[in-house]
Amino acid sequence: MNKLILILSLLFMALPTIARNNPDDYKVTCTLTDGTVIEGYISIPLTKIITSQLYELDISDTYKGKARTYTSEEVKRIVYTSTLNDSLPLIYESVKAQKSVPNLFKKNPKPFKKPVFLRLIYEGKNVNGYITPTTDYTVNKKETIINYVWRYYYLKKGDEIAKAYWLGIGGINVGMKAAMKLYFREFPKLVEMVEKKEITGQQFCNDPTMVLPLMDAFYVPEK
Repeated sequence: MNKLILILSLLFMALPTIARNNPDDYKVTCTLTDGTVIEGYISIPLTKIITSQLYELDISDTYKGKARTYTSEEVKRIVYTSTLNDSLPLIYESVKAQKSVPNLFKKNPKPFKKPVFLRLIYEGKNVNGYITPTTDYTVNKKETIINYVWRYYYLKKGDEIAKAYWLGIGGINVGMKAAMKLYFREFPKLVEMVEKKEITGQQFCNDPTMVLPLMDAFYVPEK
């Protein structure tokens, strides 16, 4: 029988997990899809993660007050107000997104059935970047290893579905260059940089967000 091993990534271990009762940790500004802006308190504090498997959020007018449930189809953006002065404020957006990263056998993965909450990590003129926590499984003869990792997305202006472009499992895989060309195929100049080794697999693995400003700069509207 396979042994199940649980591995927490350093990113997840770095997140604060100590329970706190600071109302500011729950205070949000929520923008709905109809343009309505709500200020209130969410059921999930900023010290925890809103996952892509969550399709509903509870928001109340007062801290620990009676809440109303909003679906991912009703919500456009959630901002944790106490983080607005941070270099990277905590913002989630409800986005239609692919379930997985593309590969040679499935170049265009299907999206989730409903919009999912993704954390906004880059907001550009033409491209936005997002992350969401997920699990990756490695199976061998002796054990099954579960890695808790980040899945990275980009969303081009005018597109309806955010495309997954990396799963932060760490390390350079065999065929990394071909994989990067597949991930970046909508940005020919970025593919050219990979071909010329101006972006290496090691650089990309170390910082998958490095390509987001380049995607933003190289964006070409579809005719």
